[in-house]
Amino acid sequence: MVSSDSKIIIVGAGVFGLSTALWLARDGYKDITVFDRCSFDKNFYNPSNGCDGASADINKVFRMAYGEKLDYQNLAIEARDTWLSWNKEIAESVAADLPPGLTPEDKLLHICGCYFVAEGRKLHDFYAESLDTMEKTAPEMRKMQFVKGHEEDKEALRRISRKWVEKYHVIDGINGGDTNGFIDINGGITIADKACVYARFLCVQAGVKFILGDPQGKLETLITAHNGPERKVAGIKTCDGQTHSGDLVIVAAGSWTASIIPEAHRVVEATAGTVAFIDIPRDRQDLWDRFHPDNYPVWSYRRGEGDEYYQGGSFPITKEGRLKFGFRGRKFTNFQDHPTEPNLRISTPRTKYTKEPINTVPLYGLKLMKEIIAQALPELVEFGFTDSRLCWYTDSIDNDYVIDYVPGYSDSLFICTGGSGHGFKFLPVLGRHVKAQIERNPDNFTSLWKWRVVEEGKSNNGLEQGETGPREMSRLEMAEPEDFKIKQAGSKL
Repeated sequence: MVSSDSKIIIVGAGVFGLSTALWLARDGYKDITVFDRCSFDKNFYNPSNGCDGASADINKVFRMAYGEKLDYQNLAIEARDTWLSWNKEIAESVAADLPPGLTPEDKLLHICGCYFVAEGRKLHDFYAESLDTMEKTAPEMRKMQFVKGHEEDKEALRRISRKWVEKYHVIDGINGGDTNGFIDINGGITIADKACVYARFLCVQAGVKFILGDPQGKLETLITAHNGPERKVAGIKTCDGQTHSGDLVIVAAGSWTASIIPEAHRVVEATAGTVAFIDIPRDRQDLWDRFHPDNYPVWSYRRGEGDEYYQGGSFPITKEGRLKFGFRGRKFTNFQDHPTEPNLRISTPRTKYTKEPINTVPLYGLKLMKEIIAQALPELVEFGFTDSRLCWYTDSIDNDYVIDYVPGYSDSLFICTGGSGHGFKFLPVLGRHVKAQIERNPDNFTSLWKWRVVEEGKSNNGLEQGETGPREMSRLEMAEPEDFKIKQAGSKL
């Protein structure tokens, strides 16, 4: 059983690793070291500076709408309070007291509104469930959610601010206006890279040690030994040849997790979402103003089913003039040989910075994104996409996280992953519940986050498809430079 004197190694300095380290350190754990192959102390989690984990991003959705999943809804509400307190801490700091990459003017959470839209006039089931759950369990928060097409809600928004009414109509062009949904004016976006910088700063203040960069922070292998019928992890070996002993190794390596723990390949899977960017020229201040968080919400649009299913959206403009668009209607796989386990093939991230780099995305998702953007935001057609990225998520079989001891390792190896594309918002508070699982103090998340594997004959969030499935990138058409241009709605894309 771990104690405050245990030597703890955390592999991965993204959301799961940072939050875990922070909560453990603040509760008295004195010997925590976080390893990561990325030099986050130098590149500040900026995805343009060589970072390719999902946590290293320019922005993420902050939502509290979770359908009937009350535990996640309540965790998001709790996280919101901490995000706002972090904003306050930063604003009240002297610049010299903040870590490099942050200034007192930076906000980690922007309450720009979170707008959920779907095709047709009938309220999408997930949206209806979200509103109903919020009404029953957090009525004060429900008062800040306004249904599209309801005149009473529109008038209530107008009484709060005309700005919110304008945001209500930013994407009226989608599907010819035949849409339903709601806007949550307590939601918004987190500034992902700066949030990670601040969380790491708080970890260092709490006594957490970091070993970052390649080769000294890059894991080569777990050090294992047999302990009777079970194995025991005694530490890790890094790519500089050094060994690091530990009483508990926590693998919080996101979509690289199954590459480290072979047994996890039927527990989680690396899948790529499609992300594309439009950089707005400085001389187009009209568009800088149009897409500023004060004037533009983060939004998500859903339509169709099966091969026609679309789920994607758009974010407000960054300080550098970059607009981000994402598509998650289908997330792609990239099967490769497992680095340590013979005869095992797993989905493995491939990014701009991997050994075999990739600088494009599957054409399937890009074409759908272009279609929706041409409908929603025709003023952007002239620019086209200027950059793209595969954002590698870590899907579990049911979209709940996997935070538990790995079976067969005598409580020496712990897995902390499975964000499934909805983990970042919980950065300030996730570690509290991770700590509970480490200490074997059951809480409301224990059964949700337990170790579980693919169930044969059942749908398992795509993990049952394997290398022969329809999402495997090696068999998909990839976008060429010409494909990143956007054409007017109604024209042939």
